[in-house]
Amino acid sequence: MPVMLLVSALLLVALAFTDAVLHGMRGARLGWQGERATHAADAALLRALTDWDRAAAAALHPGETDTVAAHNLDGVTTHVVRTRVQARLFALESSARVQDGGARPARRAVGRTVRLNWPHPPVYAALTVGGGLLVADSAVILGADAEPAGWGTECALDRRDGPVVAIVARSTSLAPASVVVGAGAPSQPLGDSAMVAFTERFDAAFTALAAVASVRTEDRVLSFDARAAVAPSCPVWFGDGARGAGVEPLCARRWPIVHAAAPDSVRLVGSTAGQGVLLVDGDLVVPEAVTMYGLILVRGRVRVASPASAERPRLVGAVVVQDAGATGSVMESVQLQSSQCAVRRALSAAGMPIPIGPHGWGERP
Repeated sequence: MPVMLLVSALLLVALAFTDAVLHGMRGARLGWQGERATHAADAALLRALTDWDRAAAAALHPGETDTVAAHNLDGVTTHVVRTRVQARLFALESSARVQDGGARPARRAVGRTVRLNWPHPPVYAALTVGGGLLVADSAVILGADAEPAGWGTECALDRRDGPVVAIVARSTSLAPASVVVGAGAPSQPLGDSAMVAFTERFDAAFTALAAVASVRTEDRVLSFDARAAVAPSCPVWFGDGARGAGVEPLCARRWPIVHAAAPDSVRLVGSTAGQGVLLVDGDLVVPEAVTMYGLILVRGRVRVASPASAERPRLVGAVVVQDAGATGSVMESVQLQSSQCAVRRALSAAGMPIPIGPHGWGERP
């Protein structure tokens, strides 16, 4: 009997020790899986930032999400969900699941908020001109912030509270019947010291945007009405700025950057509303009633003049003219209105994500 009792006690001790070892091994395995999952989620998020798809990010509306990347490798599954908060603000959540044959897989998630960093052209007003400017009687230039029709959900967090300056130019001549309204005086001068900074900022922004242009052409005529042959039949040069009225939603989500590199001048024509960024190496001529939302940068001069009996061209966003030859720009018949939302949406197609804040990733259980 004493021997039996002693053997039973040793058996109980051995069972307890074995159970403790098994629990320790299970805990170590779960801890190792958790570390692997955390690092895998971290790596997937870093990869998503490095491989940022500008066009896909620009196509999202505020509040919408998409999956940036998904990978399956050695029992580790990761995916990254991107949520657009506003034009230049995104929230990313990266999750990883590790299953190495154990009964319980480990899942970890890390999150990060990022802000898009894009080129900053010298948008000092609704219309910024580095040379002389003539504004005719039939021109309307407004610094009040505009929200294009049907863009309510897209611009909810990107509206400007107050107006900006309507015109900033080297020199300006305003016709008596012209309508120029904005913050402060109708037109403000661009002085010598400001002109140096203006030129530097214009050249830097133009070069940076041209480097990531989605379309580069030497055609002297750009028509908003030219359509792609493949479905959906979107405008060749620009996205469709109209919302509703039969517009293909995929076309309205395109925010191209068009670099028009014609040696002398470019004519902008067409009745379809366009959107995006237009870069013109030479002069820009708008001879008819076009409609464009976004940002226009012109190295040469601008001449906007449609027939008096026709509808005015409508430009919503911002126009910046370097006028490198100092030949002078003319706004005869045009409606130009500032829109912070349109400019930000257009520039987001050139933006790259920069994490906000100095700290590391925020882990989520």
